[in-house]
Amino acid sequence: MGARELASGYVIRYLAVILTLVSTACSYMAPEVKPLARWNPERNAEVREMMSAGRLEDIAVLLAFSGGGTRAAAFSYGVLKELDRTVIHTSRGDRSMLTEVDMISSVSGGSFTAAYYGLYGHQIFEEFEARFLRSDVQGSLLRLTISPSNWRRLASPTFGRGDLAAEYYDRILFSDAPLSAMERPGAPRVVINSTDLTTGVRIPFVQEMFDLLCVDIGEYPVSRAVAASSGVPLIFSPIAVQNYSGSCGFRPPGWVNEALASEQLTSQKIVARNIEGYLDRELRPWLHLVDGGISDNLGLRSFYRALTLTEDLSRPSNLLPHLNAKHVLVVLVNANSHPHREWALEQKSPPLIEVAGSVSGSQISHYSDDTILITRKTFERWVEEKSTPERPVTFHFVDVSFSRVPDIEERMFLNNIGTSFVLTDEEVDRLILAGEEILSQSPVFRDFLNLIQQSANQ
Repeated sequence: MGARELASGYVIRYLAVILTLVSTACSYMAPEVKPLARWNPERNAEVREMMSAGRLEDIAVLLAFSGGGTRAAAFSYGVLKELDRTVIHTSRGDRSMLTEVDMISSVSGGSFTAAYYGLYGHQIFEEFEARFLRSDVQGSLLRLTISPSNWRRLASPTFGRGDLAAEYYDRILFSDAPLSAMERPGAPRVVINSTDLTTGVRIPFVQEMFDLLCVDIGEYPVSRAVAASSGVPLIFSPIAVQNYSGSCGFRPPGWVNEALASEQLTSQKIVARNIEGYLDRELRPWLHLVDGGISDNLGLRSFYRALTLTEDLSRPSNLLPHLNAKHVLVVLVNANSHPHREWALEQKSPPLIEVAGSVSGSQISHYSDDTILITRKTFERWVEEKSTPERPVTFHFVDVSFSRVPDIEERMFLNNIGTSFVLTDEEVDRLILAGEEILSQSPVFRDFLNLIQQSANQ
């Protein structure tokens, strides 16, 4: 038997083993959500009030962490470090700006940083770099996927690569913590965003969203929420969540029926249609959740949607905490990259994999620009309607992005860092430093700090 025949024999036997394993695979079940026994909006309000206790009432600080793999996680981590070292003088003494953060809305890579801070607070500055930012998460996930010990589970129709990733995130970061563990006094509200693969609708992992599904999200693992938020389709399998709508007594708010009855297409009507669809359990018994970047790669739409759910912008939705404040700051940490392309210099077609990446990246970039514009205009309109001569209200929007880096070579370096879950130590260092410096040197951020300092001295 020749070498070629020998190799062919090994391949045939190898495939036979794989087929045998697949055909005899058991049905492995990923952890399931628990149905909500009774809809309890009063408890939701109590949790929000408990979490906001202790923060200054005159200011509201909202952070949005974009997608972008470990690049986004490191960039947003740098912003958290700068907020932590920024001290403001108040009537309650000197306070870190980080303690004044009311809410973090995150997608994809940014969800790792947001969730870790939501769980462990200041401890993030002691452990997160080694556990995640400087770890070869991508290589570890690949080894787990090809390991024979996981073949049977991965061959099951009810267990996929997304579930395997969630298990790994628990081991290295989250220690089986449920989402309710982030409900701590004084902690920011962390909103981890995913996308329903069936509808394209943004699905935030908050109880108010899952109330309409009659799902108790409090005991749901943080790791699975993050796995859904960062689960790029085809690379990771969706995270499945069962719909129990109609079993807990949930009642949609009054504006839903009003919006559905209106002939005019409004933001309220778009949301109302989505709510109506999810309330039909027979139509949508399951949600298959994937990367939040598909529906919003910036994390900003949590803020925009919450403001547009009511016609009266002087009384914004309770989904946004602390918006009775006089001074509102939104910090967008945008790790979207714009790598330099040489394609325009020659006729030949670029490599297929680069074309695919460029198409998706360009679409996200253009969509993100629209999201920024819409969000800013919505807040500006809210400020205009809420302000009075006796009590003026202000809004500041800080864009922390690579385009704000003044040095051309450094900007090019950051833009050429790929979207993956493994970076070099140099890339991590420069991303963290960029997040710190862009925020600290932002004229808008400085104006906000000066304004609240002046208000405190009055």
